[in-house]
Order: sequence, then C-alpha cells, then structure tokens
Amino acid sequence: MLSERQRKLILITTSLASFLTPFSSSVITFAVPRIGEIFRANFFTVVWVPLAYLIPLPSLMILFGRLSDIYGRVKLFRLGFIIFLISMTLIIFSVNIYMLISLVFLAGISGALIGTNATAIISHVYPANKRGGALGINAMSVYLGLTFSPFLGGVLIQFFDWQSVFLVTIPIVITALLISIFSLRDIDFKNKKENLDVMGAVIFTSSLISIVLYLSFSEIYGWFSMIFLLILGITLLILFIFYERKVKEPLIDISLFTKNRTFAASNISAFLNYISTYSIVFIFSIYLQVFLKYSPFQAGMVLVADPIFMVIFSPISGRLADKYGSRIMASLGMTVIGISFLILSWIKITNVYDIIIPLSFIGIGFGFFTAPNTNSVMGSVPRERFGIASGTLGTMRFTGQILSISVASAILSNALPRKILLGIFTGIMQSASVVYLNEFISGFKIAMLFSGLMSLLGAYASLLRNKNA
Repeated sequence: MLSERQRKLILITTSLASFLTPFSSSVITFAVPRIGEIFRANFFTVVWVPLAYLIPLPSLMILFGRLSDIYGRVKLFRLGFIIFLISMTLIIFSVNIYMLISLVFLAGISGALIGTNATAIISHVYPANKRGGALGINAMSVYLGLTFSPFLGGVLIQFFDWQSVFLVTIPIVITALLISIFSLRDIDFKNKKENLDVMGAVIFTSSLISIVLYLSFSEIYGWFSMIFLLILGITLLILFIFYERKVKEPLIDISLFTKNRTFAASNISAFLNYISTYSIVFIFSIYLQVFLKYSPFQAGMVLVADPIFMVIFSPISGRLADKYGSRIMASLGMTVIGISFLILSWIKITNVYDIIIPLSFIGIGFGFFTAPNTNSVMGSVPRERFGIASGTLGTMRFTGQILSISVASAILSNALPRKILLGIFTGIMQSASVVYLNEFISGFKIAMLFSGLMSLLGAYASLLRNKNA
C-alpha cells in the first residue's frame, strides 16, 4: 500500500517528466527563426528541426506502451530520462543543422519513452476517485512547459543564444531521474506472462513511420510527390488490423476501438485537438519575429497568454471530472477553442490584444479539455492496459501535432512565394517582410479557420463517448 507521501513524490517526478516533453517540443519550435538564422538554413530545411522531435513520438509510443505493460513501466521511464539527458547535452555542441536535427530526433525517442510511461504510472498509483485530480496536476505540468517555453525561450535566446534552450533542460531531467530512484521503488507493474507481438510491432511502426514521413515531406515537396509513402502507410495499417485480429497476444486490442466507445471517442478528440492547436507557436513565432520584428522576448510574452490559462484551469477541470465525469467538460473546452480560432480567422489584427485575448480563451478551452479527456481514456481500460492506453493517446496527440505543423506549413507555402520561404531565415526577409505581410496574413487566416473547424469537429467527437464517462 503506497503512502500519500510516496504518491506525491511519484506525482512530482512524473510531472517533471510531463513538463520536459512539451517544453522541449515547444521551445524548439519557438527557436526555429534563430536556429535558421545561425545556420543560414532555408525554410524547408529548418522546418525539420521541430519535425525531427515529433516524428518518433507518434511512431513509437504504442510500441513503448506495450513494452512497458510487459517488462515494466519504471525501467523504460528511467531509460527515457537517460537518453534525454545524453541527447540534450550533445545538442549544444552541434556544428551544423544536420547534426542538430539528428540529435533532436534522438531526444524525440526519449520523449516517447517518458511521455508514454508518465501517464501510465500516475494512473497505476492513484485510485479511480482521485485519478482525475492527479492527471489534472500532470496536465498542468504539460502546460507549464508550454507556458515557459515562449517566455523562457525568448529570454534565453535573446541573451544567451539558441543553445541555452536545450541546456536549461539538463538540471530538470537530472532532478526527475534522482527523485524517481527513491519514489518508484517496488511499484512497477509487469506482465511477463504475455509476449510482445513482434510482427505486429514491425508492421504498425512501419505504417506510422510511413504516414508520419509523408506528412513531414508534404509541406516540403508537395502533397502528391510523396504519395507513395501515404499509400504504403495505409496499406500496412490495414494489414496490421487484419493481422491483429488473429494474434493471441496482439500489440493493440482492436476491440478497444470497435467496442469501447469512450476509448475511441476520447482518442479521436485528442487527435483533432492537437491538429487544431499545435501550430500556434510555429505560426505566431514567424508572424511576430519575422514580420512584426518583435524580439524573441517580446514574442514570448505575447504567446504566454495561451498556456498560462491552461495551467490555471487544468487542475480544476481534473477535480471536476472526478465528480461529474469528463464528457460535457471536454466538449465544452473544445467548443471554446473552436470559437476562438474562428474569431482569429475573422477579425483584423490591429494591435497585440487582438492576438492575446483569443489566445487566452484557447488556453481556457484547452485547460478544460485535456485532463478530463485523459482521465476518460485511462478510466476506460483495465489497469494492465494502462501502458497501451497511454501510448495510444500519445500517438493520437503527436500525430495531430505533426499534421498541424504540416498543414500550417502547406498553407504558408501557398500564401508566400517560394523564394521568400527559402530565404525567410537567411536575411532576405529583412527587406521583404513588409511587402509580403498581406500574403502572410491571408495564409494565417486560412490556418486559423482550419483550426477552428477541426476544434468544433473534436467537440462533436467528444460528445460521442458514453454519457457516464
């Protein structure tokens, strides 16, 4: 029986872990203009920096979730910390953009290990009537990562340059690893009676990698030039579904999607949520820093409006979900997000408050959505499936993030001339930004409209879960 003190220590280490992944992902995206400038990289090269971090996350989280269910969540959790520490230390010594991209990819692998197991460990150690509150605090940590990334990233980049945004994560990961050594003793869940479905893992991971690479290549080379990757990915995914129905111990129990309405609806809602919201930092950092000539610090102060409200409302929504269920609250959050995006697509931005106010409401909506939605997913499966449930939710989340960046990049590619995109971080835009501001605004509004529609669709999907969920 775990003491309350041990649970709190576990919540601290998992919350630090949950802080690291979104902070790193968001601060890397925020640092894109500066990284492109330093390495003299064009738009189509530097966009690989955030994508390299994101690609391993959806591709590997279900596999890691299944491995953690079988061999132990704590071991893989700590391994993620170690790999993260190594990659972040080496990143600061990058001598070119390609070395940086490779090490960011390794950091993404560690992020998949950490992210999958943090949620599963919390769900394992907290009883059902307290799980929503714990997941709310965990979600608050995610949004603290998102909150600090533009603010702290802006300060660090302006005064210490781009390496500092990676260096600052090192003491955090060391602290989390040390706490985990003491707090996570003798609590690991293992189910070694089951075996890993190796063939299923190969087929599924190959399918996701193909789809993710297509989404990543699409905004660089065009949506049809790499269509074979999409066809391959979908074909492998169909093959995987048929294969899993015949395996005694499958990688994923397909009935979770076909017979568990709450599990399926909650994951789809998460997917649509991140499609709509993740590109905010990417689009606004370019808009504020390149076109409006804001310093990194000034841009960070504007973008902090979104996640700061996520931090405030996530613990509240988690506790309310324990009492009243997740369905209505999560749907309401997605509706608020959708309306806020539609406002951004409609209004003429004349001052900074036209950005800050809608971003604040997006943060409020996000705060009401995530913790209840996560609680709904984890509460819909038995304890021995927490790892795969967390991995599935993470896969939906990060696939949505990659698609969000891909769609946003494609929209900007159509709005701006190719030569401007190629030179957006190499100095050409210093003289051309004013000329092409209207074109960028046109693409910006289309991106906001797309995000608004995806959010409202996510609100509808959230309502499809069981009424008592």
